[in-house]
Amino acid sequence: MRIRPCLTVATLLAAGCASSVPALAPPARIEFFRGNPVFCGQSGDPVCEARVNHVEGKPVLTLSSHAEIAPGRHVLGLFCRMNLGIMIGDAQTFQREVEVELVPGGRYRVQAGAEPRACRMALIDEATGQPVGKVR
Repeated sequence: MRIRPCLTVATLLAAGCASSVPALAPPARIEFFRGNPVFCGQSGDPVCEARVNHVEGKPVLTLSSHAEIAPGRHVLGLFCRMNLGIMIGDAQTFQREVEVELVPGGRYRVQAGAEPRACRMALIDEATGQPVGKVR
């Protein structure tokens, strides 16, 4: 009787590891945008940073200029911070979620702009230059 529960647990664990993407597939790379914090909002682009801040609700904590994420279907949280004035504390933050299918070895970038609305964000496929995914 002790063998059956162990086999059930082993079977469930093995099933949980199954994926449609090969285990050795290279991760997708998503480049972030970070403006010069000294000039952000004062001269030039009001967007200070645009990055991925979570994958399926799990925080992406990085000091790097990019994140590497396993290929496959994901819900990514895109974060943007912009400063519209020269006053300290004028910064505003915005978040959006995008559902996307990341390809193995794909290269993407988070793009944000201030027109036609504040922190308009998109995930851009570097190979095509086109936005990918569905904004939620």
